[in-house]
Amino acid sequence: MTAYYEHFGLSGPPFRFDASPNTIFTGDRAHREALAALEWGLRHEPSGFTLLVGEPGTGKTTLACSILLRNYQQVRSAYVANPRVGFDGALREILRQLGIARPAGYRAAAIEALNTLLRTLSPGERVVAVFDEAQGLSDGDLEELRLLSSCGRVDERQLHFVLLGVPELLGRLKQPGMRQLSDRIGARSILRPLDRQDSLAYVAHRLRILGGDPAQIFPRRTLACLVDHSGGIPRRINVLCHNAMLMAFASGARRVGMDQAQAAIGEYLALAKATPTAELRGPSRGERPWLMRLGRPATVFAMLWVTAMGAVYCWSFREATARWITAQVNFVIQEFDQQAKAGETDRLDKAGPQLAHRDSHRFKTPSARHRRSSP
Repeated sequence: MTAYYEHFGLSGPPFRFDASPNTIFTGDRAHREALAALEWGLRHEPSGFTLLVGEPGTGKTTLACSILLRNYQQVRSAYVANPRVGFDGALREILRQLGIARPAGYRAAAIEALNTLLRTLSPGERVVAVFDEAQGLSDGDLEELRLLSSCGRVDERQLHFVLLGVPELLGRLKQPGMRQLSDRIGARSILRPLDRQDSLAYVAHRLRILGGDPAQIFPRRTLACLVDHSGGIPRRINVLCHNAMLMAFASGARRVGMDQAQAAIGEYLALAKATPTAELRGPSRGERPWLMRLGRPATVFAMLWVTAMGAVYCWSFREATARWITAQVNFVIQEFDQQAKAGETDRLDKAGPQLAHRDSHRFKTPSARHRRSSP
């Protein structure tokens, strides 16, 4: 069976996420600067940290993996894809990728094993650990990384960390508690979405490296429609162009028409609408799901209708309601009165013998005095 990309004269699928250095698009300024910052951080940055931030899908992971695949001789690297394993889990993963047997002891043993490796490095050599989705690291984990970056020889920074994350990570680094870490980040770059011209060049680059002619596969008007709906996000461009090519292949067309482009865009928007970001990530701290649902017109109308019906019901039976409330209040007052009377009676019953004894003694005392005073 003929693959869809062969139908268009390509040697492979053009819109997959491939970290090969040959497929990386560096036509725009932002990607060139980000790639240069990563390469500098990997090989030379003396501060201990390199930071690359960008919206999801802009290509941070692809650029970082492309740099790691270059296999610089003086760099021993490790890649941590899931920072939610915590500092200890990340440290074990780094040691595993560096070929160090996992220590049987606690964190101190793992750090000592890493120190031992750093002491064996030649001058100019270094260990680099790349943390993807670094916004998943807690503040405590980030502080542990800052302290760990001081391992190795004093005269040379042998351990370096590359942090890849979304722009919210920058906001966290501006907090007072993160000031020491922020000051240690030497190379930093922001990867922004592509503009329209660079988006068109990105698609053309993907097709040309696989032997395709962009003009023969995507008419300019069709391609402009796809990239305009992508927002300049490379991942979204890949999805839209890939699906449009599949639809054209299914219909037997040699070029992607506007019908296929609009169908691919419609499917993408329908899927995005069915699974909004807020539902995928779940409610954030302090966010209440019922408040989010208030924005739906049907829910607001239903709440207003219930409130109005309740008000009408209460108004219609206001006299009966008032009589009922009055009866309940009188009943409560009577209960209090009865309990108070019962309590007073019990008190008098208990105090009766004592009062009688006191009174009898009082009346007997004068007569006794009178008898003693008589001759």
